[in-house]
Amino acid sequence: MLVKKLKARIGEDKKLLIHVTDMPPGEVEIIILKKEEGSITRNEILSKLPRHRAGKILKSLHRGDIYTGAR
Repeated sequence: MLVKKLKARIGEDKKLLIHVTDMPPGEVEIIILKKEEGSITRNEILSKLPRHRAGKILKSLHRGDIYTGAR
């Protein structure tokens, strides 16, 4: 099996043109590998989350504050 590694660019017309002069004619198998572009960072994800303002916090809230008036 002959192996040849090439780098090429796929054009805007979605065509890939390869000119290989040092390989004999015949059927070949082509594998296309492409690096993923545009990985999202943690800060970018957090910046897209919606933020809500509930007003000023006047004091801390404890469990006893919630249940004392529920009787």
